[in-house]
Amino acid sequence: MTNKLNVLIVEDDEKDCNALIAEINANADKLCLVGVSKSSNDALAFIRTHKPHALILDLELQEGCGDGMDLLDKLRSTLVCPKPYVIVNTNSASKVTRNSAKKMGADYEFAKWQKGYSPKMVINQLLFVMPEILGCEEEPSMPLTESQLENKMRDFLQAEFNKLGVSSKNVGYGYLVEAVILAAEGKNQNWGKIIGEKVGKNEDSVTHAMQYAINNTWTNADINNLQKYYTAPLRKEKCVPTANEFVFFYKQRLISNLNK
Repeated sequence: MTNKLNVLIVEDDEKDCNALIAEINANADKLCLVGVSKSSNDALAFIRTHKPHALILDLELQEGCGDGMDLLDKLRSTLVCPKPYVIVNTNSASKVTRNSAKKMGADYEFAKWQKGYSPKMVINQLLFVMPEILGCEEEPSMPLTESQLENKMRDFLQAEFNKLGVSSKNVGYGYLVEAVILAAEGKNQNWGKIIGEKVGKNEDSVTHAMQYAINNTWTNADINNLQKYYTAPLRKEKCVPTANEFVFFYKQRLISNLNK
């Protein structure tokens, strides 16, 4: 088991950031500061690469790129494994904002404006949950290789598409699998272009094939299967999902499955 808790700070207020750093350094026997960022985009890249155990996140990032809510959304909707324990710091007095942060994956929240708040309280919370966080690493399973992870994602998506009734005879079937994996990896645009460059097709051809596979499914598949397995809302004026809607629906199902 790891002896120290690796912590990333995402905070653009220099005074608050320095106070948090000082508290972490005062507990250097248990905590290790692995990074500081003012940008949600940079923080996400750091989390993917360095996999910190815990994240101290300011919701209001005025100086950096993006904000804390944006980072929470990306952590929730993008393949990030394992996800860090997230403590949110905020100057907002809005219950709506703070409750939204919790629903988006924040594990604990501190309001900077509340009487008695101090960076020491934040660090004490990390120390309190540290045994539980690190305890999850006592008997780690062997990490999947990149190839094994990709195969696991393909197997899951193919099983899901087969239950829905998407015909594997349609060339768009394979393109949809590729698009969902790209979306899960954080590439939320230009799937047709990326896939087209891989298979030697133009973007329009790939996009058309994906939509055709979806249209064909809604025309020929068992209506009971469609209602049972595709639970995203459909617009009344159009009873068939667009390729984007379809991909994002299965992106969330894939990420939920991988995070189990």
